[in-house]
Amino acid sequence: MFSRLKSAFIPESSGDPEAGGSSTDGTASDLQNASNTSWDLRIMKFVLCFALSLICSLLGSPLLIAGKFPGFGVMVSLGAILSLLSTCFLSGPRKQLRSMFAPTRLVATTMYIFFIVMTFISGLVLKNSALAIICIGGQYVAMAWYSLSYIPYARETVLRIFGSCF
Repeated sequence: MFSRLKSAFIPESSGDPEAGGSSTDGTASDLQNASNTSWDLRIMKFVLCFALSLICSLLGSPLLIAGKFPGFGVMVSLGAILSLLSTCFLSGPRKQLRSMFAPTRLVATTMYIFFIVMTFISGLVLKNSALAIICIGGQYVAMAWYSLSYIPYARETVLRIFGSCF
């Protein structure tokens, strides 16, 4: 059912017994292989977790309209965390973390996590609406920059576009 998506995240030599590979250390349930659950079940877990992230973000919208910016920031940040966690069901937590902290994504990942933490602090501890909104903006910019790292030459293109504007 999800074989095309599966091949995008788990190459044939990944060590996943379902993908026809063999584990290098002999453990088929290695966390890198996203557990010993079937691919269809992992997709369902991903979809559920990602849907929860969208629900959190959407539930924050009324808080934004009501002017409760710290609450909005907390809901959006919770959604961001769930969204990141959902990707662990596809490739496994270890592989996902390795990918997130690869040299090409290290700064973007660090900034994204920093802004999530700062949004929580500004919303829950400081109750500072302006800072919460700034941190949410930082989250979106960091996530966009992180996402562009998966598209060949996308970052260079964005830099060229913005470089020509200034």
